[in-house]
Amino acid sequence: MTSTGLSYCVRLAASHFTASRRPSGNVLMGYDIADYRSIHAPYGTVEDVQRLIDELHSNQMRILMDLVVNHTSDQHAWFQESRSSKTNDKSDWYFWRDPKSDPRGNRKEPNNWKSLFGGSGWHFDESRGQYYLALFLPNQPDLNWENGQMRQATYDDMRFWLDRGVNGFRIDSMNLMSKHPDLPDGKVIGEEPYQSGAEFFASGPRMHDYIREMRREVFDHYDDVMTVGELGFTKDEFSVS
Repeated sequence: MTSTGLSYCVRLAASHFTASRRPSGNVLMGYDIADYRSIHAPYGTVEDVQRLIDELHSNQMRILMDLVVNHTSDQHAWFQESRSSKTNDKSDWYFWRDPKSDPRGNRKEPNNWKSLFGGSGWHFDESRGQYYLALFLPNQPDLNWENGQMRQATYDDMRFWLDRGVNGFRIDSMNLMSKHPDLPDGKVIGEEPYQSGAEFFASGPRMHDYIREMRREVFDHYDDVMTVGELGFTKDEFSVS
């Protein structure tokens, strides 16, 4: 943000500013994060963001960062390690499943979930010989929040920005972080091969566990922070309350 832009925000009496654009493969407007602790090069550096944080604070404004932790980029180091073998330390930081077979013996996906952009939500990886789940684009593999080590690594990345003065986050697709552990088929409607699995991939049974843990592990250790979450595919008011 230029000094002119900041002055304009001050004149508007803005209280909060939201920022995004960490390094990515530049797929889906940058919602494929390749490194949570850096900034996408065309937009500057971490030092530039630090100056922005300091200037906003000096003008009595706060800054929230967009936090995309339902999925990463397939270029993220976590996914590159995860796909390298079935036995590495991050092998289950994402959703990997063996193929199924159709009546003719042809390889098929682990379930019938449809990607939010059409086609299957599963993508075969030759190096592992398994499918990985990517509910958005194939370049955006879903993180497996059941894995405690993955959660702690995510919390470390959040602390990195909070320690720099960020005042909280807007968490993208927050209620997709908890999915039904069995990943069952979605209800079949019509003759399409792939169906919505939203009943099972949104607002899952551990959603509130993860949110409470995130608060306990991260937010409770900082003053003057706030967080909002995007809740797509909301089933009813009770599932997100």
